[in-house]
Amino acid sequence: MPDPVSNQAEAAAPPNTDAAQTHPESAPSTDAAISEQIVSENTTSTDPNSPSASQTLIQTRVKRIGLAALVLSFGILCSRLLGFVREAVIAYQAGAGAATDAYNAAFTLPDIMNYFLAGGTMSITFIPLFTAYMTKNQTDRANRLFSLIATTMGLIMMTGIVICMVFTTPLAHLLFPGFNAEQLANTVEMTRIVLPAQIFHYIGSLMMACLMARGQFLPSALAPLVYNLMIIIGGVVLFPFIGMKGFSFGALTGAFLGPFLIPLLFLKGKVKYKPVIQFTDADFKKYIFLTLPLMIGASLTTVDEFIWRFLGSSMEEGSISWLNYARRLVLVPIGLVGQATGQAALPYLSQLAAKGENEKTAQTLHNTLKNVIILACVIIAFFVILAEPMVALIYERGKFTATDTQTTANILRILSISIVFWTIQMVTVRAFYAAQNTLRPMIITTIVTLISLPIYWLCSKTFGLNGLAIGSVIGMCMQSSAIVYFYHRQNRTFKPLNLLKAGTIGVLLAAITAAGSYAGLKAVDLIAIESRTWQILFQLGVSGMLGTILAAIAARFLIPEQFRSFTKKVTRKLLRR
Repeated sequence: MPDPVSNQAEAAAPPNTDAAQTHPESAPSTDAAISEQIVSENTTSTDPNSPSASQTLIQTRVKRIGLAALVLSFGILCSRLLGFVREAVIAYQAGAGAATDAYNAAFTLPDIMNYFLAGGTMSITFIPLFTAYMTKNQTDRANRLFSLIATTMGLIMMTGIVICMVFTTPLAHLLFPGFNAEQLANTVEMTRIVLPAQIFHYIGSLMMACLMARGQFLPSALAPLVYNLMIIIGGVVLFPFIGMKGFSFGALTGAFLGPFLIPLLFLKGKVKYKPVIQFTDADFKKYIFLTLPLMIGASLTTVDEFIWRFLGSSMEEGSISWLNYARRLVLVPIGLVGQATGQAALPYLSQLAAKGENEKTAQTLHNTLKNVIILACVIIAFFVILAEPMVALIYERGKFTATDTQTTANILRILSISIVFWTIQMVTVRAFYAAQNTLRPMIITTIVTLISLPIYWLCSKTFGLNGLAIGSVIGMCMQSSAIVYFYHRQNRTFKPLNLLKAGTIGVLLAAITAAGSYAGLKAVDLIAIESRTWQILFQLGVSGMLGTILAAIAARFLIPEQFRSFTKKVTRKLLRR
């Protein structure tokens, strides 16, 4: 099934969600601070041309991106944790088999329709256009842009839903050639349940983009939490009566209550909506011009999952489910590091691009990438060493067996290597979008995707199920490398070779982290613990602690400035409490 954060309702969370839920009209202090910082940067009296002021502004932007990313990461973490509960409930009740494969497959057609009609464009193409008007204090034009896109594209989306509902059966046959008649029938039925949810995701994403452009991230945090919660409730309550379709009805209800209703409440009084349909409007033409490449292009960040489902449908029963369970785990650090940082960086990069400050854009991007590369490498080390206990802790209960755990863990170890490539791609591509250039990344990612297709096929034929994970790693490596290289071609002040140092440090820290985690894993194995759950908890606790301690000691010497800055921030936070 689609992840509500990565695919349709990108998460972002502030620290005080309880208060915000009680008073949705008022943004929390963290959101307000970020919003004020975005506005104040445009009105500062400091001479931006002086070297000291320029460097200070760059450092300030990186810190603000870090603050916003931290806010977003907290929200994504909460959503991912609840997503794990969702997946654990599915694994407990249905395990990994024909029924779960059909359930996961049921989201493919809605995802494809959403991808080609929306292209993930709310936070990519709409924000720079909306921000440009807000920066110039042209609120009326910003409101009209919102109304125009919501009305026109909303009608197109609804038309697409109707067409897909009519042709669901033949499209399912095309997408899943390896399914038997019963699996296809279940897939078709559940697909028709979740298809209407796409209009709620689309309009909701547009509203959340307006709020994010204002520096308010709370709605994007709450939306996927409600979405996941309703899927869980739908599955728990309805599974005994209608099986996996209960989760599908939960997804439809959750899409309305979470991604649609929550941002609607927050947006009240901030943006005025008036139905507008005008295909010849200059703003609409510009939006389509920027969005069309994302609609017709292909990127492995999305198509990767479609490829898995297509090839996995011809493998043994449970293959799509094993891949899905592993993917959900990998998406956690991708969301926390790459997605959150990319989302947080986009408004700042958009401001710099609007002013034509290419050098400052390059320096801001470089400093941001350096941090995420190092962090991603360390995370990979934990995933490679602790894959099996992580999978067992989250999924191994009910109908999800030890064999399922081993299979999923093997996929996870391979797939986790792609974390660093996902994060690089998700941050760097925002620099293109900030400059309102969607054509070049579309061409790049489409070419890479086409080149990757035979690689996926060859790897799956050679290595079976694990081969799909290998193909994914190779493909994402090619895509991130291409994005970085061609951004350098667009902005010559950006020096990608400078990232090699960060990569080297990241690999060293990863090796040290892996050594500590492996030692902890083996140490726990020497202790006789009867309870399987307690054994897993001890493995994760001891291994994670040793790996973290060794990584912190190594970071103290390898990246002293970043280490001191991080410890100071943590100390200040603790002292405030």
